[in-house]
Amino acid sequence: MSNMIKHKSKELTDYHILKTLEKDASISQRRLSSQMEINVASVNFAFKRLIKKGLVKMVGINPKNIRYHITSKGLKEKTRMAYNFFGRNFHFFREVRNDIEVQIKESNRSSKAKVAIYGVRELAEITYMAVISTKLEFVGFFSDDLSIINKELFGHKVQKLDYLDKAGPFLLLITEKFPMHMPPREKMKNIDTLNLLKIL
Repeated sequence: MSNMIKHKSKELTDYHILKTLEKDASISQRRLSSQMEINVASVNFAFKRLIKKGLVKMVGINPKNIRYHITSKGLKEKTRMAYNFFGRNFHFFREVRNDIEVQIKESNRSSKAKVAIYGVRELAEITYMAVISTKLEFVGFFSDDLSIINKELFGHKVQKLDYLDKAGPFLLLITEKFPMHMPPREKMKNIDTLNLLKIL
């Protein structure tokens, strides 16, 4: 195996681990090895590498209760890796980005020049890159997941849905499934929404 192939394989392993930990901090190394179809020793070595780089933080001592949390540095590195992978399929990424930009512009024909994003995962990251390529003002990220409120994404603190009315009027781009209990109508009266989930 060439050094280049080894590097890509290691990067892909790291990316898969970071992406999985973002959604489930309690997943075990054994379960990860099963999902990724590589041996446990390789997964363990990857975890040690990610922890040493400050991309993952281990919490707990008892092996049965250990949790692995992706750090803010880890989130940024995961995004960088994702765009590297997109680069290998640039045509796909370009189409997704262009679709987002077109929908943003078509839905923003009113005087509203501000845009916010609901969600913090991959589609939210791609959407953010599309937004900053326009002349629209970015308000911030919103989520109903209390565990990530006030954490930073691309230098912006993730805000509660309750704060929507304080930042409006603006166009809210939906990149994750909206909660069953929508914010009160009075909090949404100055906010337009655009669902981007259908483009994937």
